[in-house]
Amino acid sequence: MKVSGNIYFNGKLRHGTLDFSSTPHFENGIADYGLYGTLIPMPVNAHTHVGDSFINDEPSGTLPDIVGPGGLKHRMLEHASTSSILHGITHASKFMWESGTLSYLDFREGGLKGVELMRRAKTGCMHPVVLGRPHDSDSIEAILDSSHGIALSSISDMDYEKAMKASIETRKNGKIFALHFSENKREDINLVLNLKPSFLVHGIEADREDLDLVSERGIPVAITPRSNIFYGKRPDYGKFIRSGIDLMIGTDNVFITEPDIFNEMDFLYRYQRFSTYISPADILKFAIDNPRKFLRKNRINLNEAYIFFKNQLLNEYQIVTKKHYFKSSILHNFE
Repeated sequence: MKVSGNIYFNGKLRHGTLDFSSTPHFENGIADYGLYGTLIPMPVNAHTHVGDSFINDEPSGTLPDIVGPGGLKHRMLEHASTSSILHGITHASKFMWESGTLSYLDFREGGLKGVELMRRAKTGCMHPVVLGRPHDSDSIEAILDSSHGIALSSISDMDYEKAMKASIETRKNGKIFALHFSENKREDINLVLNLKPSFLVHGIEADREDLDLVSERGIPVAITPRSNIFYGKRPDYGKFIRSGIDLMIGTDNVFITEPDIFNEMDFLYRYQRFSTYISPADILKFAIDNPRKFLRKNRINLNEAYIFFKNQLLNEYQIVTKKHYFKSSILHNFE
């Protein structure tokens, strides 16, 4: 099969044809047959917490009140039924696929039980990357056997020696180790980097020196602009770009923000227009190229799928800000 028109290939929107008859490859010029329109790889949501999807109450208070240790989210998770959590994960996964997301990197609370719930949930065509979090007496090894790695809250929320142990065990097993950092207050970047994270989340309270050190280590950072604004945070995301960090983009807690990666991209573009301008082309890289680069580095390969806008030649601005305005379909299973 061939698709012609405006094709997103190798980090750029190009005019030509993508041939799926063997290994997908791009050709200049328009094919005489096949589909015509705009084709992009489905984005990846680089940071979610889908286990809290079942929470319906309006959250009130500060960030620690809502998602910190002992906060609303953890109290609700502790008393929630297995069926309600499973239903929430299933619904969130279905919503993400139907709104145009290929995969999501999930910070899974609840220890081994939380990881096992992800495995039991019906995620359909989605490809969740499950990152567990040790809880109570859970074995780190058992979590690693059932997940893609470990993802911690932050060094401010837990015993540092336990965080270091989790990091060492995760890296020994060749899996992903991630954590939040400097989300609510600036944290000691040297303590964060000594854990040798595979990627980091947030960093909105980090200063230029902190981010330069993150960049020197080649560590990508996932940002969640709509979640940040919910908690009254208004950072300039241009600081990550000025430090040369590979940015990824995510939606964070589902009970705070619906997990629609296109709405997240649209918000970031509008939010930054009169601060440090971030182009639609760069924002697409945050959602398409950078997470794939990260996953390939960690030996996680996705079964590709694409969003196709039939008979419509769209540009980067239209894709980022008006995806749901234009009729689209999902193309996959080309073999």
